[in-house]
Amino acid sequence: MLVMTATKRNNGFTVIELMLTIAVLAVVVTFAIPSFQTMIMNNRISSQANEITSLVSFARSEASKRPDARVTLCPSNDGSSCAGGAAWESGWIAMLDVDGDQTLDAGDGDRVLRVGEPLAGGNTFRIAGFGGNAFIQFDGSGQPVSPGALGAVDGSLVVCDSRDDEFARGVVVMVSGQTRLARDENNSGTVNLHGGGNDVTCP
Repeated sequence: MLVMTATKRNNGFTVIELMLTIAVLAVVVTFAIPSFQTMIMNNRISSQANEITSLVSFARSEASKRPDARVTLCPSNDGSSCAGGAAWESGWIAMLDVDGDQTLDAGDGDRVLRVGEPLAGGNTFRIAGFGGNAFIQFDGSGQPVSPGALGAVDGSLVVCDSRDDEFARGVVVMVSGQTRLARDENNSGTVNLHGGGNDVTCP
């Protein structure tokens, strides 16, 4: 009787195949990680610009409900008072500011309406315009106003990350109080501030 013996074949990877797979994976990861990081940064800064648009709309709406008072937006480090200065990225508040003095006077009926958290990713948040003030105020008409100025004023709110100015995002507040996202109106590759003449610049 003839007995046939079958040999088992090992179907695992050879060392060469394994090294080739690792090399291909390394190339893919090298190209994929920077692209993924860029996507994260783009999504973060766009989300923050949308949050700022919501902030302005909220302040304008609250001011419109109170014809004899103002609503003030300002940077804040403690969530209960205006910090002054230009940096908003550490936090901000929207407050009912009856006399418009940018100070929370409980006896006058002032109160904090909303508190903003520090920006993620080390991004910066600055404003330009608005009569040169470090704060933004809306009156009962829903327009941005400046103490001592005649009529409404316009301005821009700008978010930047660690990249160049061309990646910055801006929200333009018109004299009507309405907002729009900043656009590259002069084809410079960078979005423009209110008025369309100047490019956004990052700190």
